Formats: sequence, C-alpha cells, structure tokens
Amino acid sequence: MKTVHASDSFVVGTAGHIDHGKSSLVKALTRIDPDRLDEEKRRGMTIDLGFAYMDLPSGRHVGLVDVPGHQRFLKNMLAGVHGMDAVLLVVAADEGPMPQTREHLAIIDLLGIQHGVVVLSKADLVDSEWLRLMRDEVSAMLRGSSLRNAAIVSLSSTTGEGLEGLCLALDEELGRTFSRPDLGRPRLPVDRAFGMPGFGTVVTGTLVGGALRQGDELTILPGDRRVRVRGLQQHNQPVEEALPGSRTAVNLAGVDRNQVRRGDVLVIPGTVQSSRRIDARLTVLDGAPHPLRHRARLLMYHETAEIPVEVNLLDSDELAAGERGWAQLYTMEPAVAIAGDRFIIRLPSPPTTLAGGVIVDTVPRRHRRHDRQVIEELVSREAGDPLTSVELELAKHPSGIEAAPLSRIVALSPETLAATLERLALEGRVRQMGPLLVTQAAHRRLQNAVRQELLGFHAAQPLRPGMPREALRSRLALNPAIFQALLATLRADGVLVETASEVALAGHRLELTEQQSAAAVATIQALDSQPFSPPLLGELAQRYGLTPALIQHLINQGEIVRVSDEVVFSREAVSLALARFRTYLGSSPGLSVAAARDLLGSSRRYVLPLLEWLDAQRITRRVGDDRILRT
Repeated sequence: MKTVHASDSFVVGTAGHIDHGKSSLVKALTRIDPDRLDEEKRRGMTIDLGFAYMDLPSGRHVGLVDVPGHQRFLKNMLAGVHGMDAVLLVVAADEGPMPQTREHLAIIDLLGIQHGVVVLSKADLVDSEWLRLMRDEVSAMLRGSSLRNAAIVSLSSTTGEGLEGLCLALDEELGRTFSRPDLGRPRLPVDRAFGMPGFGTVVTGTLVGGALRQGDELTILPGDRRVRVRGLQQHNQPVEEALPGSRTAVNLAGVDRNQVRRGDVLVIPGTVQSSRRIDARLTVLDGAPHPLRHRARLLMYHETAEIPVEVNLLDSDELAAGERGWAQLYTMEPAVAIAGDRFIIRLPSPPTTLAGGVIVDTVPRRHRRHDRQVIEELVSREAGDPLTSVELELAKHPSGIEAAPLSRIVALSPETLAATLERLALEGRVRQMGPLLVTQAAHRRLQNAVRQELLGFHAAQPLRPGMPREALRSRLALNPAIFQALLATLRADGVLVETASEVALAGHRLELTEQQSAAAVATIQALDSQPFSPPLLGELAQRYGLTPALIQHLINQGEIVRVSDEVVFSREAVSLALARFRTYLGSSPGLSVAAARDLLGSSRRYVLPLLEWLDAQRITRRVGDDRILRT
C-alpha cells in the first residue's frame, strides 16, 4: 500500500447546464463513464453524482466529481460541490450560457471556489466566428464572479481536440491552489454509501481537516455510532493513510449499509460536534427573486447534507438581492459544522437558490436582535483571527472550559490552540484554572465574587478564622471542579489562604474588642485557678459574657480545650495532666479512671471526658477499663 501525498492530490468538479457535455468531458479525460446508474444510461442524463480520476502532466492526482446539470437534481449537485479545489465550468459552444450555467456559477461564487477552468465544449459543432462570440459572452458572464480570471478552453470531447490544452490549463490552475491543511480533525462528509460483497459497507466523500488511518475508531455524526476503518482507498488505490484533499473511499466495520447515508459525516470521536444553532454571515444572490425575510423557513445545503432551517436575521428584517447580513440559523436536524464552513440557502418551493453563507460560530448563545455588541463580536469572529476567536469563545464560558472542547468549537488544531492560548496568557487576556480556561475578565469577576463573599463573612463573623469551604462554594453556585481550580489560582495569586476546611482572605486578622479581651483573660484565669476541677462552660459564659463566637475563637487559638459539651480546660491544665499521665504510665501498664482522678485530684465528672478526648485525639488508647499511650 502507499500514501497519496496531500500536495499532489486534488478534487475537481464539473458544473454547467444539462446536456452541455460534462459527463462526456469526464469520460474523454479519464476513460471512465461517470454515469453509473442504469436510469442515467437509459435516459442519457446525469441524475446523481459520478466519480472518476486522472493524472495531469505534472503528476498531480485529480479526483473528478461529475454533477447533474438538470435543475430538478440540483440538490445532488450541491452534495458534490463540497471540498472542490477547482471546478470545470462547462458551456456548450453551440448554445452558450443557460439558466443552470448561471445558477451553478452563482453557487460556485457563494461557496468561495476561486480556482477553475471554463470549458467551451462541442467546439466541433460551430465555426471560429461563433466560437469567438461565445468566448466573449462567457467572459462577460464571469465578470465579477470568483472565476473572473479563469482560463477559457474550447474543445471537443468527440474528436479529442483541445483536451491536451485543458489538462495543461487545469494543471497550471491547480499549481496556484493551496494544499488542504491537516488540522488533526478529519471530516469525511458522506456523498455515497453502498455495500460490497466480501467487504461490507463502503462510504465515499472528499476528506478534509485531517488524515484517516486503517484501524481508526470513528464516529458517524449526527448521532454517535462508533465504527472502525477496515480499509482505505484514494485515487482508486489502497492506502494505509488517507490525507486531506482527496476523494476517499472508506471500508467500515461496525455498521450496516442502511445505517449510513448521504449527509452523514465520519469524524474522530470527540473532535467535532453536532449543532442545532449556527451564527453565519449571509449573502443574497444578486438575481434573487425576492428578499430573504426574518424567520423564513428554508433549506440549508452544507457539505453533503440537506437540512431544513429557520433563518433569524440579527441586523435587519429582510435582506434584498445582493445584500449581506448576519443571521442565526436554527436547524431542524443536527448539523455537523465548524467555523469557516460555507453553505447554500434555497427556497424549498419553488426550488430556487436564494443565498449563501459562511459559518462563524457553531455553539452560539441565543442572541437579541439588533444588538450592536453581538454584531461586533460576529464581525471579529468572521475575520478569522485565532486570538480574537478564542477570546470571544471563552467569554461565553464564564465558569471555564477545557482545551479539548474549545478546540472543537473554534476549529483550531490542538497545536495552534496551544500557541494561541500561550500568547493570550502572555498578554494577560486568558487565565488557566487547573484544566479550565477563562478570560482574564471572567477570572476577575470570579475573584471579586469570592472576595465579596469572604468580606461579608469576615464582617459577620470576625472571630472565625475563615468561611467553611463548602459554604463558600454553595454561595458562589460553582461545581466542585471549577471551585477548586478557582481557589488554586487565587491562592497562588496571594488573594486567599486555606486551612483544611476553611477559606479566608489573605489579609484577614482576628482582633478582639477590649470587652472580649477582658472576658477571654478572665476565663483563662478562672480555668487556671482550678485546673482540674474548672467551672463548667455554661457558668463561665454567664459569668464573663462569653458568646459562642468568642468561645470558638479561644478553642481555635488553643487557649482553652473543650473536651465535652460542658467541660473545658485551660491549655496549661491539659499539658500538665498529660505530663502526669505519661509519668504514671512509665511505670504502670495502664491508667484507670480512678488512677487518673487521683493523679489530678479531681472527680470522675472531669476526668472521664478528658480521657475520652485524649482517645479521640489518638494520644491514648482504651484497653479494657484502662488507657495506654499510643506510640
């Protein structure tokens, strides 16, 4: 097997009116009849897409897509025009430009196909003077279109005269095109699916966005059916790796023929997602029969799919012929699209091409109409600057988004996205929160929200060292992953400090009032005066005016030790008691409650809670009725 190099492989399609010789031209160039259906052969008319291949004098490989010319089958033509590097616009010299010639040219223009050659076919049926007149008429038709600079070649598919000149002209034109980039995000919009005995299901399409390899696990979108690549062909040759920019046939394992259809898209799982709402710039055809109105129900032709849509105009109530404007499209079926894709809009009845567009956002928020800020953001996204696109997309995710889904949305390869994020970070426009990315503005808003919550808590609870972490998360209404990532960045920035379960602003200090300080001193003196038979907590609170917050403060500061609901000791009393217990246990196998009572000169009321507290602190361990020291 071999690999067909992307720089050597191209996709070229035909276009033009019915019976102007497109299929005959393909057959003359390749010796392959693109009309594969019995009905096409019987009627002598192309109904569906046909495919052939050839090599040009330079060695460039060309996959040819032959499209129907009849107006009734225009949706089939639209399925084939996706992914073309260049087009052969065929005009019969004996008839000149016809309605479908002009409609096909308009579609080529709307899809931004800028490379092509115009073929004056059936040149053997007219004289040189007529041929010159047709050339002038075609030149006038091309003026102002994307093919305005295209070479015009006259030929006869019957006699073969002019075919060599066409190959040279096409070769030269393809030399001016750019190779399809490998973005690491392959997409193969299916234009044909069929079964082959001994092989199973085979699909074909024009591969864009990245490479496919034998054994790859793929997803069929819309939906989420997983399949595996059993075999690949490009340019009618088996290959181990299919590179973007070529007609590609994929033999699939894991799917029946009737489970995949034209309009489906093969992708690497997780690299592309389906959309039901799309922001796009629309351009109405100069010759459109009537305006494109707000909330019109139309058909969108994107890649190989036909999708009903509702068009919601954002900056006007209607777009007249030749006008451009912004719209949000609501698709009745999921669309597999990325930013930068082009599409066609048609009226369903009577079938008429009305407009085309370019997608700028596949996961937009629902917009208000006539909103200047919305329009400005869309204009910025259309410009295609990765920095702006990434920053605008991040602004839609104030709580953060990971790099992988961000890469899918903005249609950037992981490498390009990483470089873009690095530059945005250096410019202070993006912050990393663990695995999450946010704009600097969003991070400031989150930081301010944390500060305000903590300031309020510190004001209400001045003697608490910090706010319970879970209470803060609940107040901010953040999920745990985002919350932890946010705290980590704020801790690194020196904004806050954390303990095992609490969060405080970095500058928070515990300060007692004079009255509180006096009560604290009096409480500790009272405890020290009766170290092992101290006043109960309720009595101390009533005597010195201790509030629950002040009691908790003294406990947090280690000034007093609360061993039960009502029994507290001073720090010095606990230290002294523990020292006596250690000395006793140095010569005795265990410490009973009675022995502890005698060592402290106290009573069971105080000694038992103290021993249980020492057990809970894992300083002692109960064995039977005695305590021993833990090692």
